[in-house]
Amino acid sequence: MKIKGNSKKFVLKYIAVFFVCLVLAKAQLNDLSPFLLAFFFAGIYVGFEEKLLSIFALTAALAVSPTLKSLLINITAIAIGLIVFYIYKFSKKPIPLYLIFISYLLGLSTYFYFNYNEFLSLLYYIALGLICLYVFIIVLHVLLLRKNCFKLTLNESICFLFAIAIVGMGLAPIYIYEFSLYRFVLMSIIFLFVSTGSTPMTFAIALSFSLGVGLGNLDLLPLAEFALLTMLANIFSMPAKFKIVFVVLLSDVLVQFYFFNAGMSMFYQVLPIILAGLIFLCLPNKLLNEFSDFVYVKKSELSSRNLINTTRKNIRKRMNELSNVFSDMKQIHLNMVKKELTKAELIAMLTREIMNTCCKDCLDKNRCTRALGTDNKSSLELLIEIAVTKGKVTLLDIPNSLSNRCGKVNNLISLINRLSVEYKQYKNMLADVNNVKILLADQMGAVSRLLLDIGDEIDTNVSFDIARENKIISRLLSHNIECKEVLLYAGKDENISAVLILKGGEMYNPIVEKVLTETLKMSMEITSISPIEDGDFYSLTLRRKNKYDCVFGLASCNKSGNLESGDCHSIIRLGKDRFLLALCDGMGSGKGAHKMSATTLGLIENFYKAGFDNDVILESVNKLLAINNQENYSTLDVCLLDLNNEIADFIKVGSPFGLIKRDGNIEIVEGGALPIGALDNVSPATKKTTISTKDIIIMVTDGITDAFISQENIIEYVSKLASNNPQTLAESILSEALRLNDNTAKDDMTVLVGRMYLKSN
Repeated sequence: MKIKGNSKKFVLKYIAVFFVCLVLAKAQLNDLSPFLLAFFFAGIYVGFEEKLLSIFALTAALAVSPTLKSLLINITAIAIGLIVFYIYKFSKKPIPLYLIFISYLLGLSTYFYFNYNEFLSLLYYIALGLICLYVFIIVLHVLLLRKNCFKLTLNESICFLFAIAIVGMGLAPIYIYEFSLYRFVLMSIIFLFVSTGSTPMTFAIALSFSLGVGLGNLDLLPLAEFALLTMLANIFSMPAKFKIVFVVLLSDVLVQFYFFNAGMSMFYQVLPIILAGLIFLCLPNKLLNEFSDFVYVKKSELSSRNLINTTRKNIRKRMNELSNVFSDMKQIHLNMVKKELTKAELIAMLTREIMNTCCKDCLDKNRCTRALGTDNKSSLELLIEIAVTKGKVTLLDIPNSLSNRCGKVNNLISLINRLSVEYKQYKNMLADVNNVKILLADQMGAVSRLLLDIGDEIDTNVSFDIARENKIISRLLSHNIECKEVLLYAGKDENISAVLILKGGEMYNPIVEKVLTETLKMSMEITSISPIEDGDFYSLTLRRKNKYDCVFGLASCNKSGNLESGDCHSIIRLGKDRFLLALCDGMGSGKGAHKMSATTLGLIENFYKAGFDNDVILESVNKLLAINNQENYSTLDVCLLDLNNEIADFIKVGSPFGLIKRDGNIEIVEGGALPIGALDNVSPATKKTTISTKDIIIMVTDGITDAFISQENIIEYVSKLASNNPQTLAESILSEALRLNDNTAKDDMTVLVGRMYLKSN
């Protein structure tokens, strides 16, 4: 026999088990005592150490009734229980619940043999025994598995009260000299539960215990006595512990003096209350508060649930404040954007600069001015306009009126061309700086809107369902699954989510999803599993199972002779019920094109994961690429699948057309616009359409469309494909494109196929 875990806890546990066996052996109703064997079979089922439990049960039975008949009855029952236990132990399977009840009935065969002529007593014994077996299984499950929480379902509460009554029945005849053990235990329980502040719970336990005592003694006077004492204890409840003990003790003295004989017998009746009261007074309030949290958790549950909703509102408030900060920062950056000079302003500015630089120190300045007057300025403005338009001026562009009088024509031409080049450089630099400022402003505006959206999602009171939480715990326990805690909540979309705290070995048990599905009347699935600090327990999050899911197929090949492809693809899940399908084709092929398309697609993915809108994403990525002065462009083909609403959003920037195959018919998703990064502003081609499980989405790069030569050719080929398997379709299209080009890839080729399907429940 191996002692598992802490040896002290093991010893204390089985000392308590032996004491319970003795008490249950003493519990009798009309000379019938089915309680001990019911406890033995329940202990076998929940996993007690079978050898010790067998010895304790047999010893307790013989200690109370040391007869051959008692020995044979108990040995038969224990032997059958052990046989069933070892059969399933060696097969490494849990004992079915129904088999425990059958084993219990078979174990009573010797009892039936001795009492076959007492038919009514046998039926009474069988019924009482089966009820007790069920009660003890429920009670032991709760005591063994729910170590840090004593939250009970209605069914469990009834079983506990029934078990308490049986224990009271067993304790009733046990006296140490004339000291009543049951009076001491019951008063200790009353004092302890009064500290929890739960009057109904205290009354229920006290009345159940004293009812068991009354049935055992066939005297219901203790029921009235302890009902009175419980009522008085609750009236003078915490924090005045001394007042509770004093009032209860004084009341019991008066009851004993009035209803029972005075003298020494009254002392022995009151002594258990005195001893229980002294122990209660010695218990620190901290320990009593911990016990209150253990057995009466609704108070802490409600406060924690209210804290969740309060925290959500505070987070919403902070989100709004942060949103305002980013909104203000957006406006500041937009105000910092410098406007370009108009053509007239530019010519006037450069004219002043030339006249101040070239004409200021000229010896012929006054003569030129007298001869030409305003024509001198007009001639300069004309030259500057030519330089701005053409990029430079030459000697041929100089008017005769100016060239005949000006002795610095070459200097003038050089200065105009230099200022023109410098302004173009400044203009490009200003455009880049303004693009950065606008990009930052757009991003801050997008973050501001995103924070507001998140705040809207958070700012909804979460509703809880404690009744169904208890039901889930109870049902999981009936499957031998240790569930420490369950939290059900419904958010803004009214879909129920669940968080379960389970023992590590049960986190992948399919019974968990089954129990949640049956209890909540909706198909549930595990979405996340994470360890928690409390030992070997894990937190499982379950949400309503999506009605649909997606399956994808991908086929690609590099341009012949290239080690890397300029095509990149992405298939990612956005949240619970949205997918992003994307193809990006960098300009050219090889390593440079691959780097460009990978960079573009990486930005796209991260923006979508963060929750930004389509417009913000495309404009931001376009500006980031446009700021880079290199001519690196990428085509972009995006499909956003919303499984919940059965919608597909197509966004195409410079990419070729796509296809949707619907029941053999082909629907075209037109491409369009220039590649991303080509212009400061992006104008994508978009399309929104509904989709079903019969629809197949096909996305390709230009290497595929160029191979088929015309749109009609690829439509004709795809129409003939009979398979609905996305991978098969993707490979077939790629193979045909290669065949049409003599099995030579003249460009990078990629085919991405997606199909939505209905998930089974």
